[in-house]
Amino acid sequence: MESKIGELEVGQIYDLRVSAKNSQGEGIGRVNDFVVFVKNTKTRIGKRYRIKITDKHKDFAYGESLENSKYFIGNGSLIV
Repeated sequence: MESKIGELEVGQIYDLRVSAKNSQGEGIGRVNDFVVFVKNTKTRIGKRYRIKITDKHKDFAYGESLENSKYFIGNGSLIV
């Protein structure tokens, strides 16, 4: 997915590496300049996921994992 640096669009698909989790179990990572919370998924710290942005705010966004699709990336490798 190509995008301009700093841009993030609702409905678009991005790759995200989960670097932390919050108390609600959401995965946390960065896409461009935005912190992205990945909800409703069993994310693991250090793994990469293909996500779809569902909501965007000024400094952060929410996304959902597409891990059940062919785009799931685990340990940096594509799993088909």
